[in-house]
Amino acid sequence: MSESSDEEFDGFSQNEVDAAAQRYNDRLAQIGIGELDVVDNENESENDFSDENEPLVDEAGDRPAEADGWHENFNYYERGLPHIFLPRGNTGPTTVLDPDKEPVDFFSLLFTNAILQYIIQETDRYANKQIRDHPDENKSPWVTPTVEEMKAFLGLCFLMGINVKPDIKSYWSTDVMLETPYFSKVMKRDRYMQIMRYIHFSNSEQAPQPGDPNYSKLYKIESLMNMFTDSMVNQYIPKRQLSVDEVMVPWKGRLSFKQYMPAKPTKWGIKMWAIAEANTGYVSFCQVYSGRINGAAAHGVVKIVLKRQML
Repeated sequence: MSESSDEEFDGFSQNEVDAAAQRYNDRLAQIGIGELDVVDNENESENDFSDENEPLVDEAGDRPAEADGWHENFNYYERGLPHIFLPRGNTGPTTVLDPDKEPVDFFSLLFTNAILQYIIQETDRYANKQIRDHPDENKSPWVTPTVEEMKAFLGLCFLMGINVKPDIKSYWSTDVMLETPYFSKVMKRDRYMQIMRYIHFSNSEQAPQPGDPNYSKLYKIESLMNMFTDSMVNQYIPKRQLSVDEVMVPWKGRLSFKQYMPAKPTKWGIKMWAIAEANTGYVSFCQVYSGRINGAAAHGVVKIVLKRQML
């Protein structure tokens, strides 16, 4: 390798650099751009490169668009051994809805019927188990919720976050000073309370116990989070500029992995790792940080997140 580029590969062996260059050349060959020339002869002079052969780059080190089709959409990083960034087709939303669609239609692209069916399945499983194991404490007849009923239930949950009252039963109050008639029109109070009692997002009978290699503090919501993350990935293809950072979700309740970060605007809460597009802020991946994973500290968790997303 030339001396001028040695610093770029500090910490890597020559075999690792050569292997990376070969992988990159293979990818370039697949899309018809050509190969990357890696100079191995230290005696070659810089004079061997004339201005005519030197790639044109701007002040940022990016080569302008060329006529091969690929560069029309993305700048091609030309300096040294470039970071691999290959197009995956068109970027942006993968589903385009009509302008007259309501916000709930866009929400349904992410929170799909498949997710709702999964919640219904696990809720029904848990309800039947409780009725079977504790019949004296579960005397009210149970009816499996429909997709529409589960949507109504979740909608009321969201609305409670906007219109805050001291307790759940207050939303069905008939007091003229306190009543919110919309709730009783959507769902009866007892039915809402029954679904709330049994709502589940996992099979509790299969939950790994502490000490098990597969044990996870997030087991009860992990499958739901994975399904929702898949929806976020499928519905939007991000552009080149991505940000990997931590996000704090406000929370002051009791939780073993609750974080305190005094430098953050939200000091107490649940920390999440997120991959977001820099220009739009669209989050294409997020993962709750529940502590060390197999002994890996926080920076190690970031690497794990990136590996899972193959970035």
